[in-house]
Amino acid sequence: MTTMRRREWLHAAAATAGGAMLVGARPWTADAGQAKTPAAPKPGYRTRPAGSIEILFKAPGQSANGMQCTDEGIWTIDVAGSRTSTPGRCKVYLSSYEGKLLRELAPEGTGPSGIGVSADNASIWIGSTYSREIIRADAKTGETIEKHFTPGAGVIYRMTTDVPPRPDTYGRSVRPPATNGREQGAGPAVAAAATQGGRSATGPADGLGVGRGGAVAGNPGPPAPGTGAHGIQTQAGKLWMAVPPARMIYRIDPKTWMVEYMFPTVGYRPHGVGIETPDARHLWESDTNMGAFFKRDMVTGEVLDSMQLPEGSPFPHGMSVWKGYIYWTDDIGGGLAPVCRVKI
Repeated sequence: MTTMRRREWLHAAAATAGGAMLVGARPWTADAGQAKTPAAPKPGYRTRPAGSIEILFKAPGQSANGMQCTDEGIWTIDVAGSRTSTPGRCKVYLSSYEGKLLRELAPEGTGPSGIGVSADNASIWIGSTYSREIIRADAKTGETIEKHFTPGAGVIYRMTTDVPPRPDTYGRSVRPPATNGREQGAGPAVAAAATQGGRSATGPADGLGVGRGGAVAGNPGPPAPGTGAHGIQTQAGKLWMAVPPARMIYRIDPKTWMVEYMFPTVGYRPHGVGIETPDARHLWESDTNMGAFFKRDMVTGEVLDSMQLPEGSPFPHGMSVWKGYIYWTDDIGGGLAPVCRVKI
């Protein structure tokens, strides 16, 4: 594999041995046909239990399905309203690291599952999951600047080698008592809150529940509309995003909207993507079902390290990496989403 200095890394993406390299504005020079993409990560990678988990505060709004930490504070994105009273709109919040609300926006986004923030804090990138778009909005006003399709969008599929999803232990412990997803004597709003995030109050976090269902009850097949991106992170003018239907992590040039590089995710419900520094050569991927964080080499896709959350921990949905910690939020709905962190 070509050896690259730090400065070169900021302007190029190396593929696997024998692959092509993208440098600055140089055009794509790969052979015709399928791009060379690293294979799925092999089992046997290093894993360790996560350390002490801190629950810092409750995220503002009804839910929190995407996150990015910045020097301004913690950005979270809320699906509330995007499928009900204000279709196609969502809520975005900026909070201090102590939990003080600093800003509230209402940009476009349908069932959003990811938010990224530009290096200058001027723009936010929204993974509008159920419209399968990536939306760039003004970070001060929430007004849409541009929209793009999501590469790899579609219906999440499972494989015979997937590990079973974890039970929703933490969510059940903090939600009000419910019967069939509905609190005793409560109205539709409470019932809806019990199923925020695409899972029931008693079921597993399979990530397949929202938007599915054919003519037969419980059928996970058509007419499922499909979904798009989840975690989004910016780095050196590029966008990294996890797309569960493709089971891929992509690097995109937002100026040309070309996929520059991609590698397979560890599991089938990748959610957050975290990059700590502008020159980092690895990223952290979270998987909701596995309750784990994976350190991935940005070139080879190799799993360099992983941390497993203990049973009963908040599920990792939105996730970011900041000053030696992994921050995440569990989108359990009902205004109960915790913002958590664990030391790397």
